[in-house]
Parts: sequence; C-alpha cells; structure tokens
Amino acid sequence: MSTSIYAVRVSPGELHFNAAHFITFNGVCENIHGHNFHVRIEARGDNTGDAFVVDFVLLNRLAAAICRELHDGVLVPQSGDEIAVEVRDDDLVEIRSYGKQFILSRTSCILLPIPNTTAEMLARHISDRLLTELRANEALGNLNFLEVAVEEADNQWGVCGRVIEHA
Repeated sequence: MSTSIYAVRVSPGELHFNAAHFITFNGVCENIHGHNFHVRIEARGDNTGDAFVVDFVLLNRLAAAICRELHDGVLVPQSGDEIAVEVRDDDLVEIRSYGKQFILSRTSCILLPIPNTTAEMLARHISDRLLTELRANEALGNLNFLEVAVEEADNQWGVCGRVIEHA
C-alpha cells in the first residue's frame, strides 16, 4: 500500500515585488540595493472529500496581497542583533550596522519583524503572514505543510518550510 501526498503550487505572475534591502553577514553591512523578487508557494495536505488541498484562487489572492505590502520600499529588519533601527520623532528611520548609517524617510521603509532581509527571512515573513491570513479565512483545513520560496536573483531562492499543526 502507498500513501499519497497532495500539493498545490502557485508561482510568479502576481507573486512578485520590487524592493530595496541590505543584509548583514560576517561583520559586514551591505549597501542598500534593489531586486525584483519572485515568490513561489507550495501547500501540502491531505486530499479531502471535496478533492482538493486548498483553494488556488484564495491562496494566490492572499499571497499577492502580501507581495503588494512588500513592494516599492526599503525592507528594514527590526529584530536583528547586528542592526540597530530607530524610528525617530521627525518621521525618519535611522539604521546602524557595522559602521554604516542609513537615514531614510519613514514612508519609504517597510519595517519587518525579522532579523535580516535575506531571501530566507523574507520567505519566513511571507509564510508567517500567509498562515495568519489562511487561519483568518478559515482555510487551513487539511493543510499540513507550507513552503514559501523567494527568488532574489536568477536561480537563487531562499526557502522557508513550515509544518502546520492543528489544534
């Protein structure tokens, strides 16, 4: 006897965003630079009586909305030990890391609850947001695994996979 694993995938089309970011690694803080990010999502689960894992249309709509939240700004990590971020009273954001300092308008920044804006951490952020939205839409149903991949450059993907536990 064999066990079947079912999955649905949604990929670039509406699932992209253009944004600037910087990352820190090995004691270095990169300069701010931009990418055209692409997102791919795979949702796995049991096949239910209605014969599908999750509604493609809903999954794509929710993921596209999250991508729009990340579009056209500077992605700023807020929880990293190597980066100090201060939202100042004068509506500016001051970022300090490894001897570099960036001062940006608050309206140009997209503050994220992640330690770094690597492709892997962006995938984690998108997966967290997507799980929250799927729960809010009562659409987790029979899902047991969610994978989000973010392409930063041609054929370079950061991936975050999440096991979904049901209460």
